[in-house]
Amino acid sequence: MRVVRVLPLVLLLVIGCGDSRYPGYKEVGPEVYMRYITLGEGEIVPADSDSVLFRFRACKPGEGAGSYMSTEQWYLARDLRSGALVPILRRMHVGDSMSVIATGGAWPWRLMTFGTMEEPPDTMMLTTEVSLLGIRTPAQVRTRLAELRRIDPLAYERRSIHAFIGPDTARWTRWGTSDLRYRIEGTASDTARVHFGDVVHVEWTGKRLEDGVVFDTVAEEGFPWRVGEQDQLIKGLETAVNLLRPGQKGIFVLPSELAYGRRGIPGTLEGGTVVVYEVRLVRVERGS
Repeated sequence: MRVVRVLPLVLLLVIGCGDSRYPGYKEVGPEVYMRYITLGEGEIVPADSDSVLFRFRACKPGEGAGSYMSTEQWYLARDLRSGALVPILRRMHVGDSMSVIATGGAWPWRLMTFGTMEEPPDTMMLTTEVSLLGIRTPAQVRTRLAELRRIDPLAYERRSIHAFIGPDTARWTRWGTSDLRYRIEGTASDTARVHFGDVVHVEWTGKRLEDGVVFDTVAEEGFPWRVGEQDQLIKGLETAVNLLRPGQKGIFVLPSELAYGRRGIPGTLEGGTVVVYEVRLVRVERGS
């Protein structure tokens, strides 16, 4: 077992290195110091295409592990290969745990916390317990996702949306309590919202979230729609029109309940599919 036989040797090698200003730690990068806490039984290191389950527990010097930040999440390995995590990923196997001392600026903080925490000052020293709890190959991920989609379609949709948005959660706005996410760009030529009875001209491109395949396109002056008319647009597009102002465009991630539901589009779109619409409000003909 790699745990029993190798741990004493590894610890001796780490402690014996004299190039660190932290006793027991080895410098593995610019101002990045590490020491092993435990060794697991895994024999492979993550490949870029693998998904990895990491636990991070950070603290300021002299404080308890996890007092500053604690999170346990699945990530794509290639997304983590920056800063302090570059030398760490080269050394970690499933079950390994190590203590890492590095400045706040050495960590890909926004990605590690999915944008839920403010980034620490670049010069703040943090001691972070890093544990690799699991690795899944792309084939294993596909198998698990297919099973999740079968037994819990709603959870599958939410996971897909979360993965699409990734660490840039701050750039996206959630519509109420729904799973719709959006972001809007451009300067409005008219800041007034559309009202019932207005005729709007809308351009859009609809894609499947999973693979980006386009299945719906309207361009060249857009689709004319009288606001309030029923059964002309899917609910998500109606919402997009009401959020946009003339001259603006936006990206809208629509769960199936606000798109094509459990029925989908026969022959084109499978039921329960999350879609992404790029929408531009070309102009508005104001009603009375």
